[in-house]
Amino acid sequence: MAEELTIFKSVHTISERQRLFGSLLGDKGTLYLKDKFDRSLPLKALSVDSRFYLKCTPPTEEGLNLNPDETYTAVFWIDSEKYLFETRPELIGGFMILPVMSLFHLQKRRTFRYLVPEDYTAHLNMTSLNRTACEFSCRLIDLSSQGCAVEVGHDVTDIHLEDIFEAEITLEGHKTIKVQGVVKNIRERGDHQLVLGVEFHHMAHSSEENINNSISDLQRELFYRRAAA
Repeated sequence: MAEELTIFKSVHTISERQRLFGSLLGDKGTLYLKDKFDRSLPLKALSVDSRFYLKCTPPTEEGLNLNPDETYTAVFWIDSEKYLFETRPELIGGFMILPVMSLFHLQKRRTFRYLVPEDYTAHLNMTSLNRTACEFSCRLIDLSSQGCAVEVGHDVTDIHLEDIFEAEITLEGHKTIKVQGVVKNIRERGDHQLVLGVEFHHMAHSSEENINNSISDLQRELFYRRAAA
């Protein structure tokens, strides 16, 4: 059974922010500035002021065209824990300045699956079943880096337990993620639908990271929806 867990936790207290950025600066840590296309630039944090404007080294490589009207994300790690904040970066005096707009802790929940809201566009598109090319789409019900559950119609009759597959996951606003896996369970859902529980294997590190990033982005979007309600 999938569980909806709060893995995307807001860090809003001044004391906790001071502790985190103090640790980042003390470790001379690297953070990664990312745009909406998931391109990234590594930066070294140098200092932070009372407004939580982070002063960083200028980028040593090209890859992002900074737009002052666009919001970017910055990712860093403290004691193997992942943190993310939104920012609108500026190059000032030869340094990259990152205002910390919203800061989140991405808590580890690898073994739990995140429920995908019904009004969110998310599908698993199978491209191969038992090494035979195929093409059909399943609605994504839940997702983790270890597997997912999908919904299909009863008319899909050629899927059985332990079938192996290749597929592409498409999530609203994100690039396609390639996965491989095996069907671990099949159950009925109403009169016309089946639910397949699948387990991923032979997962490329980049695909696993893309799934985790997509779940994080989805939780951030839902966080803002709830805050605005």
